[in-house]
Amino acid sequence: MDTHPLRTISAPASIGFVGASGNPANMGTMQLLNLLYSGYPGKVFPVHPRDREIYGLQTYERISDLPEAPEMFMLVVPTRLIPEMVADFARLGTRRGVIVTAGFKETGATGAALEARLAELARREEIRFLGPNCMGLINTRCPLNLTAAPFKGRCGGLSLISQSGTYITQTVEYLRTRGIALNLAFSVGNEATIDLVDCLEYLGQDPDTQAIGMYIECIRRPGRFLEVARRIDKPMVAQYVGGTAAGARSGASHTGALAGPDHVYDGLLAQAGVIRVDSIEAVYQAGHTLASQPVPRGPRIAVLTNSGGPGTAMASRLDAGGMEVPELSEALQEKIQGYLPGHASVRNPVDLTFHTDMTQIAETLPRILMEAEEIDGLLIHGIMDTGWAEMSFPVFEKFFGATLEDIRRMLNVDLDTLVRLPAALGKPLLISSFFGREDNALCTFQEHGIPTFDGPEKAAAAMTLLWRWARIQRSRRPLAAPGTLPAAATAQMAVLGETVDEFEAKQVLAACGIPTVNERRVETEDEAVAAARRIGFPVALKGCSADVLHKTEAGLVHLGLTGEDAVVTAARAVKERMPGARLLVSEMLDSRREVIAGVSRPPGFPPCVLFGMGGVMAEALEDRVVRLTPLDSGDALEMMDALRGRRVLGAWRGMPAVDREALADLLVRLGRLAASFPRLKEIDLNPILFVDGRPKVADALFVV
Repeated sequence: MDTHPLRTISAPASIGFVGASGNPANMGTMQLLNLLYSGYPGKVFPVHPRDREIYGLQTYERISDLPEAPEMFMLVVPTRLIPEMVADFARLGTRRGVIVTAGFKETGATGAALEARLAELARREEIRFLGPNCMGLINTRCPLNLTAAPFKGRCGGLSLISQSGTYITQTVEYLRTRGIALNLAFSVGNEATIDLVDCLEYLGQDPDTQAIGMYIECIRRPGRFLEVARRIDKPMVAQYVGGTAAGARSGASHTGALAGPDHVYDGLLAQAGVIRVDSIEAVYQAGHTLASQPVPRGPRIAVLTNSGGPGTAMASRLDAGGMEVPELSEALQEKIQGYLPGHASVRNPVDLTFHTDMTQIAETLPRILMEAEEIDGLLIHGIMDTGWAEMSFPVFEKFFGATLEDIRRMLNVDLDTLVRLPAALGKPLLISSFFGREDNALCTFQEHGIPTFDGPEKAAAAMTLLWRWARIQRSRRPLAAPGTLPAAATAQMAVLGETVDEFEAKQVLAACGIPTVNERRVETEDEAVAAARRIGFPVALKGCSADVLHKTEAGLVHLGLTGEDAVVTAARAVKERMPGARLLVSEMLDSRREVIAGVSRPPGFPPCVLFGMGGVMAEALEDRVVRLTPLDSGDALEMMDALRGRRVLGAWRGMPAVDREALADLLVRLGRLAASFPRLKEIDLNPILFVDGRPKVADALFVV
């Protein structure tokens, strides 16, 4: 931790600052002013070619004139000057920095060449910096703010890593008004020497970081990301935005087409234990919730509300998210009933139905519900005081002559006990309110780290993510070690040519210990009939050629052949479509339940294993899961559980349940095969069928 470059960058003892001037509209000036405004306790050495003083700070004409080597440099200067200035700081002995300046690889070939030159200089001089093309960082505890926006929020436990500078600058006021408290926030920019993975590794060790939020457009070292994330026992939440159809890579096999970037990143994040969300707002809200609230011990949530609509909305969202809104026990209902008006519901949601006296909803009932053993967490909608008072004041003033203070006193809420309950009882509390910071109750919750949401569904969704993290935490384990393959598999691979037909592919699979159907490769009609007799009717007959990737579409697959004449007819049909092709005769298996497995190699990624619902409709169904190699049986079992159609893997329509351990073993061995032989660009096993619940590969395609 002490040697990590971000330790110095996030809390330097001194900063050499180049790019600020007397012009407050200048970007560098904004950042210097925000640095000073933040209360940064270290030394600041501005460099300016003409001005000898700016904002009360002595300036220096050249970097070489600085009185000492600052621990860090900050550069907001024209692009062409960056390499020379980095070299100047290196000569002083400064090895850490932040480069805000843009104009590098994001602009094209010329910028990319300049950035490569900068990276080589940094490598040679052992320099590490954030950027270029970034917006700096925030450390609320140092304090240190090197962004272009003043930070006025509170210290918290949520740390951010963003590949967009906007999300740690323009959003700081947004976060403050929603009570979302930060610890550290890094803008990584072009990631020339420090990337998202470096930041993740640092925050995983940082004692003040309770949860990590990420905005991701690409992960440059996905294998390392997976390794680092699997070691971190802190909640991680991310938005990934690079997986649209526009960025998808087509593949020769079904697997290549199915495992597009979005599915690959989805699998990477899930395998890493990172919760993926669909908006930056959710990153902030979920991250703050995960950083500030206890993890629920179970899925049973109580909903307390003064309105039926919000209560129903929260209950519905909780149920959809895999949580429970259980009917309260008779004893608990009876205890609650004594505090409520006759029209209120006590079953769960506990609904006071527009009760303006806040005593019950804010003081009495929350304690009763959170202390109950049958409840694991609490959602409340409708606590309000000064917000309601200010909204109602014109009416009370006109008809009763009341003052605003009168109304505020009447609606005053004592929240001292409520805000302490989560820490005291180890159960999460989340608040929904349609009021903003004009409401004293909402401000009180935020000041005490109780997450507040401007909609009941948002509060409920955050609670489901707390429960999701609880389940991730319980199943957390180290990343699988790379496995080895039998020597027979290596021998089989050694004799493969540049193209591989289905029979040869299955020979390799069998050598790896992956079960395949009983089959024979033959040349003639008579040999096909003889093979069918040995295998036993019914059989399947296919053309066997490495030149045809999708045999069904080419009319080369004939299924359910029950006699010799049918075999002869099928063999002739194949020969007519593909003269000279060899034939593959195999046993027929029950095809009512089909799954697909395969391997693809997205650029920059380790081999990725895909698993999903199979057959000719695999691409249309889009029910598949991706994981990176190496994977273990736990990863494989999680892949099965992640399918929408996972019920089909259980006892289904007279078929026994799938042998999950045998299927997991198949996926693990498939991953080892791909990791061991980079020649295999894609593998497509479609379909995989089942005999007495155990998997057998019925069709296989290798793209070499």
